[in-house]
Amino acid sequence: MYSIFKRPSTLIATLFLLNVLAPHSVFAETLYAKKAGTKIYKEASARSGVVEVVGAGAEIETSGTQGKFIKVTTPSGKNGFVFKFKLAESTPENGGDLASLKGEKMAVRESTSSSSIRGLSAVSEKHAEKKGISKADIQAVKDMENYSVSANEVDRFLSNRKLGEYQE
Repeated sequence: MYSIFKRPSTLIATLFLLNVLAPHSVFAETLYAKKAGTKIYKEASARSGVVEVVGAGAEIETSGTQGKFIKVTTPSGKNGFVFKFKLAESTPENGGDLASLKGEKMAVRESTSSSSIRGLSAVSEKHAEKKGISKADIQAVKDMENYSVSANEVDRFLSNRKLGEYQE
């Protein structure tokens, strides 16, 4: 009786063929959208049409990979592809993004990081004035804090530069 286990090369070739020829659903698992606005594409390309946009923590059923994209089924039952770095093995806390850095979730060393999260405090501003920092420079910091970039602008930048999910 012939056994594929007697010859390691035959076993490796068999496993390889099973991996290539078997339906990808064998490797299915549930992953979660890392942030709100996660796009599910019609094809394994960020340049294809968007089938659906899901929110942070959405349960996504996976059924295989194609390059840097994962084949998925959304909670509403739509099929498509999502850039692999947009999914996580666990749900993001408090809706993803920087939400988990607010409030009671801050680390013990809050004094070293909180000003970078909340901006220039009144105490920091007075300290800057005492150190001779000009009002123009203080205003420039405030202007920077108020500057924001929309998700569409970020997406357009990534697309134009062929970065992230738009990388070829």
